[in-house]
Amino acid sequence: MPSKKIRVNEYTVKSHYRTIHTRVFHLICSYCHDAVERESYATSCPKYGNQCNGVAGKCKRFEKKS
Repeated sequence: MPSKKIRVNEYTVKSHYRTIHTRVFHLICSYCHDAVERESYATSCPKYGNQCNGVAGKCKRFEKKS
């Protein structure tokens, strides 16, 4: 599980470093409605998968066939 160190600068606590880890989210993409697995540092579940990321031009499912 990848992790990284971030510097926390807030006025209510003393400045410090902390290590945050990624989580694997299993979700249904809001754009292409495909079941995806996404690894992210996010604290809440993401809306889109890594393939399309909510952009029509990147979505593999809706590619134009010529």
